[in-house]
Amino acid sequence: MKLYFPYISRPLLLVATAFLLLAGPASFPAAHGQSLEKGIKLYQDGEYAKAAGLFDQIHSDQGLLFAGKSYFGMKDYATARSRLLNIREENNPQILTEANYTLSLIHFKQKDFGEALSRLAPLTSQQLSPEIAAESNRLYEDLLKYLTFEQRNTIMDAVESDSVRYDLVSSALGRVELEEARTLFTKLRNGTETISSDQLEEISSLLSDDAEYADLQEVTGLEAPGGLTYTIGVALPAYSPDKNDYPVVRGLYLGYTLAAEQFNRRHEVNVELTYHNTGIESDSARQALEVLSSTGVDAVVGPLFSERAQSMAKVSSQHRTPILAPLANSESITRKDGYFFQVNPPLSIHGKNMARFAVRTLNFDKIAVLAERGTLGEISAKAFRREMEQLNAEVPYFFVENLGSSGYGLSQYTRYFTEDRLSTAESSVSAVYAPFTGDATPALIDHLLGQLNSLESNVAVLGSQEWANANTSTDKIGTRAVYFTESFYSRPGSAEIDQFESRFRDRFNQDPNRFAMIGYDTAMFLLQTLDRVVNPALLKEGLADQPPYNGLITNIHFNGSNINQKLMLFKITNSSTHLISE
Repeated sequence: MKLYFPYISRPLLLVATAFLLLAGPASFPAAHGQSLEKGIKLYQDGEYAKAAGLFDQIHSDQGLLFAGKSYFGMKDYATARSRLLNIREENNPQILTEANYTLSLIHFKQKDFGEALSRLAPLTSQQLSPEIAAESNRLYEDLLKYLTFEQRNTIMDAVESDSVRYDLVSSALGRVELEEARTLFTKLRNGTETISSDQLEEISSLLSDDAEYADLQEVTGLEAPGGLTYTIGVALPAYSPDKNDYPVVRGLYLGYTLAAEQFNRRHEVNVELTYHNTGIESDSARQALEVLSSTGVDAVVGPLFSERAQSMAKVSSQHRTPILAPLANSESITRKDGYFFQVNPPLSIHGKNMARFAVRTLNFDKIAVLAERGTLGEISAKAFRREMEQLNAEVPYFFVENLGSSGYGLSQYTRYFTEDRLSTAESSVSAVYAPFTGDATPALIDHLLGQLNSLESNVAVLGSQEWANANTSTDKIGTRAVYFTESFYSRPGSAEIDQFESRFRDRFNQDPNRFAMIGYDTAMFLLQTLDRVVNPALLKEGLADQPPYNGLITNIHFNGSNINQKLMLFKITNSSTHLISE
């Protein structure tokens, strides 16, 4: 049995017998030997806390070593580190070697990559344990293929070993941009006293040839260490099953879980979910992020609604932890270049996308706007007008009024909404954008269509996502074209959805709701981004630049921003509602 086994996702394997034989029966009291054997058995059974309690009672280097490994298994890295650092160097060098290897794993887990490399480098050439030397060399080489430019640059300022600094630069070639590689090389060349001129010249020659370096980049990239675990924080409130929001939270969580398990089956790296209750107060959501960040999570999915999301977003940059929110769609959450990402597009994106569709696809150049003042529809209306101006199209009539004050009578506005107004009169329009929201939406839709019909106006109607739920009679729609945007939609008869539902039922013994699909899509987009960028340090930029994702129920594309820009477009006819654009 082996005593080391490293950073792979399964627990460290201890073979205590190796040390018992090494130390000899007379090296410590019989009672300690029995406790050591019992502790090792508990450790091998995954009972890390019980094992640590026993090892802490053994006042020897063996006890400290095994206690450190037990706390490592518990992910209590601070306590593990304290135990291992108390091992006396003048005693057993074999134990010290194993302790240093375990310390390197702790530094790796805590993302202190410079310290990890500094401890691993001498372990690769020690001869006391060929197995530890081999494992140390593997992790050392894997780390060098994994680090970003910023990480390498920081480590080079901290480490003293010229050989480690050289390895950081030589392994960066092709994995970082050319100018970044030149920056690293300059730092190496100006600070080294032991690297040979031939070694430096070899790197310098490559860096002076732009074409050769570009060719190297084509076949070289960052690589994840074998068995690496990405840790994703899940920030959701805890509800009892009798609460209305319980199906939402449970659906999201199970969707996240299914996505993580599917990812793990298909990849050598693993994903681990760690949950923290955001509570129902905004401050508790902020505290949840602080707790999750302190545990070293690579990203967070959640929180549930916009109020808690705003609280998290304010401190996300401080913790440098990307957050992917599946449902929150308030306009004021995200900040440009921040760490908070909204999967559910806010109302301004609905207005923006509808303007682009109307101008670029429908070839409309003059569109009127009608919305209720003080509602979310006003946000969409203003965004629509801004985008129309950007597209050099015209909004000749912009009515954002208190429509309820007139009993939702719209005749004073709809008289302008016709295609056949005299050219000498006010401008004619091809469509009206009516992003109605709120309780009055059904009445407003009914009045608008009725007024247009009475005027015999055939202008198209562009609506908000609440038009999807309007119970409008087919005779009021007639031959008129009616369009609306939607954030979430599951396609009937989709083979992908059928497969998802089957996997979900097999795994959880229940049918998925729409929130399970939203959770699955959110997590899968995040995990696909991690798979592409490899190193979570690149995740913030990676999410913004990730290629479009077409999911089970939502499509995601941030297009360089922090807000999902993708919406689905539907057309309502007198016989059906159907998807026309994704």
